[in-house]
Amino acid sequence: MNPYKNLPRVFSDYDRDTLDLLMPDNELNDGGAAMTAYAYLQFSEMSDIERERIREALLKYCELDTLAMVMIWEHWMDRTSGLRTVASKNHAG
Repeated sequence: MNPYKNLPRVFSDYDRDTLDLLMPDNELNDGGAAMTAYAYLQFSEMSDIERERIREALLKYCELDTLAMVMIWEHWMDRTSGLRTVASKNHAG
């Protein structure tokens, strides 16, 4: 299951044609959608409620993206721990 698909929808108050221009899936679940939402947030007039909804969606997206990066880093550390041990023994001896 793709965890990005569990993030909440951002634009519930727009018609389908408008949403297709902003985000084809109406979901903030990839980098392109996040950049589009951020640009929309910066350069469009909107209500405070809509602005807060987009802000919250971006924060949730960034949180999930950061977690994914940490998980990759932990995996790399786990996979290379044996290599670091061998390298440090060879270097010390």
